[in-house]
Amino acid sequence: MEVHNRYWVLRHGRSKANQAGIIVSSLENGIKPEYGLAETGKQQAQAAGQQLQQQLAQLGVPLNDLDIYSSPFSRTVETAHIAAVAGGINPARIQETPLLRERFFGAALELTTHDNYCPAWASDAVDPRSKPAGNQDGESVLEVSARIQRLFQQLEQQHQGRHIQLVSHGDTLSVLMATFYGTPLTQHRDYGLQTAQLKALKAEGMLKQSKQGFEDLSLANGIACSRE
Repeated sequence: MEVHNRYWVLRHGRSKANQAGIIVSSLENGIKPEYGLAETGKQQAQAAGQQLQQQLAQLGVPLNDLDIYSSPFSRTVETAHIAAVAGGINPARIQETPLLRERFFGAALELTTHDNYCPAWASDAVDPRSKPAGNQDGESVLEVSARIQRLFQQLEQQHQGRHIQLVSHGDTLSVLMATFYGTPLTQHRDYGLQTAQLKALKAEGMLKQSKQGFEDLSLANGIACSRE
């Protein structure tokens, strides 16, 4: 698929769920204010917005050339709004889409310890069709990739020559980047992001070759099973 826009991804800032060390992946819980950003996360979001503003300025891109799409979860919506204001962008321009929502890990893992990410990621590394820790109501990596592909198709139909920021979650964005670059989905954790980490997708079109020799960031950064 040829791409005609420049994409930026931003993971939400440190959330209250990160702080508590629990999994909040259902839409029902994810939109609740009590699972929004922690104070540190708000500061991170502000810094990310300023960083994007600086990078766009260096590229000579007017702020009006930026479109922002966010997951509907409270932690991503807050991140998108705070970052937009910090970057001099009207937050009214933010559009929410469920295609960017958090990967659902299944009802059995909801509100449990974030240590339970580990068995899910271990299964991902073997088979992208596997459900998180065997929970049949959860989303496989393949299913997350399918909705990400629908998102790109929609955005490419709606926009041409724009800069588009996608504000989302750890697993959703790691799968998004693996999908974008043509990396095997079993390796999606190679693209793990820190909270409020901003990254430009470095391609004018989707890459087809697999990415080789990429160190596992989840281990290199000492994240282990959590997504701090």
